[in-house]
Parts: sequence; structure tokens; C-alpha cells
Amino acid sequence: MTVLNFKNYKVVAMKYQLNDNFFNKEQDRRSFNYSPNLKINFTTEDENKAVVRIRFDSKNELPFDINVVIEGEFEYNSEDDQTKIGFEELLKKNATAILFPYLRAIVTQLTSMGNVYPPLILPTINISALLDKENNKG
Repeated sequence: MTVLNFKNYKVVAMKYQLNDNFFNKEQDRRSFNYSPNLKINFTTEDENKAVVRIRFDSKNELPFDINVVIEGEFEYNSEDDQTKIGFEELLKKNATAILFPYLRAIVTQLTSMGNVYPPLILPTINISALLDKENNKG
């Protein structure tokens, strides 16, 4: 058995809307810059089960506004945690890293279906470094 079991994920929300106000006359409609806005929440159902929610928003940053929210269900096997990392720490880093590729694929597919602009392909992210950076802000 593994310490952290990924049971399933589900799409909670998907929204795509063209942002007609994004470009001015001088901008090239085929290229754009963005900075990912990623939010991560953890909800522990009991001492061995949790739901991890990841959200990606791009409001007024792209030629389209998108919102994607996914949730993953995880179980913790404390008896297999030989290094005693703990459930919360495993959720923060490992569960988020497990879910992120699903989020990336959904964002790419959703933005490709608009058929006006190139699809948005989120870059791979070092989840551990991102979480450490967020923790140091607070």
C-alpha cells in the first residue's frame, strides 16, 4: 500500500468567455503573456481522508477569461508513513502535484475549443517551490 492514495478527481467548474477588451489596435492577436493565478485549498474529511481543490483563473489577463476548478479525493495510510511526513504535508505537496497535470490538460482543452486563439498550455510548475513561496508571504 502507498502512504497517499489518489482515489479520484472531478471537475467542479469550467468557464470560458472571450475577452473582447483585451487587445488594443497595436497588439498582435496571436500572442499574449500571462501569469498563472493558482489557488489551492485542502479540506480534511477525517483523519485519513481529504479533498484537495485547485483553481485556475485568468480574469482580464488573456484574450479569454477562464475559470477551472478541480477536486481530488485522497486517503492517507499512516501505518505506511515510515518517514512520518504526515498527512497535511503529503497533501500540500504530493496531492497538489498529482492533480496539477489534470488541471493543465483541462485548461488546454477548454481554451482550444474556442477556436479563435491558440490554446493556453500552462507551464509545468514546481509545486513544492510554489507552496513554499506562498507560505513565506503570510
